[in-house]
Amino acid sequence: MQLKNNQLHVLIIINRLHEWSQNFITRELTELNEQGVRMHIATRKIVQRDDLTEREKKLLSLAKLLPENPFLPKFWIKIVKTKLRYTGGYLRAWRALFSLKHKPSKFFRSVICLFRAAAVAEWVVSQKINLIHAHFLTAPGDTALYLSKITGIPYGGTAHAMDIYTDNSGLVGKIANAAYLSTCTAANEQYLKTLPGVEPEKIRKLYHGIEIQPEEPKPENHRPFTFIAVGRMVEKKGFKFLIEACSFLKKQGLDFQLNFIGNGPLEEELKAQAQSLGLADRLHFKGMFPPNSMGEQYRQADVLVMPSIVDPSGDRDGLPNVCLEAMNHGLPIVGSNVSGIPEGVVHGENGWLVPPGDSEKLAEAMAEAIQHKNLFEMKQAARRMAIGHFSLENNIRALRKLMEGVGK
Repeated sequence: MQLKNNQLHVLIIINRLHEWSQNFITRELTELNEQGVRMHIATRKIVQRDDLTEREKKLLSLAKLLPENPFLPKFWIKIVKTKLRYTGGYLRAWRALFSLKHKPSKFFRSVICLFRAAAVAEWVVSQKINLIHAHFLTAPGDTALYLSKITGIPYGGTAHAMDIYTDNSGLVGKIANAAYLSTCTAANEQYLKTLPGVEPEKIRKLYHGIEIQPEEPKPENHRPFTFIAVGRMVEKKGFKFLIEACSFLKKQGLDFQLNFIGNGPLEEELKAQAQSLGLADRLHFKGMFPPNSMGEQYRQADVLVMPSIVDPSGDRDGLPNVCLEAMNHGLPIVGSNVSGIPEGVVHGENGWLVPPGDSEKLAEAMAEAIQHKNLFEMKQAARRMAIGHFSLENNIRALRKLMEGVGK
């Protein structure tokens, strides 16, 4: 029987509530709550932020802290109760643990997740929850699977990128036990459907969404022409190639600047690279901004650059949420033709696509953006792309329908 909206009571498992770098999850949970989905949020930590909207603050009352260390004595009684009350389910959880055939480096993490699930199983049942949903199939996915085995409550989840391509221990087994799995790009969907042992009909593409802003793009460009790059300073973002591209633009005598928003382990290395190429006056490393204050940063720019690559470990972006945010503010995108980026960027319409890791091609596209006679048309096209494909309200309505259909 199909669950109806007023029957659905979902437990959503995440690592950290209100995490800056995963603001797309905050947006999704907020919209689910606004659409009337009854839910609780199980999280290992709540990140303190002072930029939350009133709607986002409502999530705090729905949060249930998961034990970071379930082996502490204060959790023993709860775990023993679970063993005694749900003996069959508890044994099924252990069988599931070994059936996943985890990589040795991830096995103990999964054991922790099993005990974490046992510590909260009685509470989950007491809340009359009838669906468990995990964001990321790493620790949240393991915890959701074991809770499902213990309690008999079905589970599904959302896979992103890292949990598909790099930290993917036990991935096929977790999908096999799930009622459904959504993922945020068609590239991910296609890859997951081809994995041996995966039932393709379980996999659904559901894009992340953004709240559509009422403002329209302005026809004039900034002086100097301003690019913006947003993201953690890690290898998969490809920022070293962007800095190289900027050195080519400078040699061409083009008037531009680039604002970097973010930080990360490669920050000092990237700053040194910019200094060595004589770009200190063109490249501005502005650090991190609270997610809900990013609108002003986009308004100060003309084009977003997203030079993502697949790093040596296989890690990659999906369709970066900053692309959706930038298009929402009317920014065309210069992006790599990799993973899910082409799903949001149509070459020649709302941006440019270039080969990943190719600084010269990246520079050519950026130069074309600077010199483009009708950039305003591309700004308008970017805005239409955001409205037409990445509306938070519409995309969460589709996720809600998927969740409600689990009992069908």
